[in-house]
This record gives sequence, C-alpha cells and structure tokens, in this order.
Amino acid sequence: MTHANTAGRDQRIMDMAHKIWEEEGRPEGQAEAHWARAMAIVDAEVLAEKPAAKKAKAAPKKK
Repeated sequence: MTHANTAGRDQRIMDMAHKIWEEEGRPEGQAEAHWARAMAIVDAEVLAEKPAAKKAKAAPKKK
C-alpha cells in the first residue's frame, strides 16, 4: 500500500468513525470502539471493490 493509499484509507476511517459517533448521539469515551468499527467497515469495502477491479482489468478486449 502506498503512502497516498494509506492516507486515503485513514481519512475514510476517520470520516466513518465520525459518522458512527454522530449516529450514536456523540457519546463520550467511545473513540476507540468507533475507530475499530470504522476500520472494519472501510476494510470490508476495499475488499469488496478489489474483485470487481480485477475482473475489469482481466476482461479480454473486443475488436
């Protein structure tokens, strides 16, 4: 993973954790739990995206 990808992943996690925090009513002391949940969600999204990207690249070109 490149630095740009890592920074993008971290930003997605931060945004998701903030969204979770807001959806739960902005509770105090839950930052670690929100971050862990956000990381799991973002990583699952990335894994779901990868097979689709590989299939698109592997498809033979039509003439």
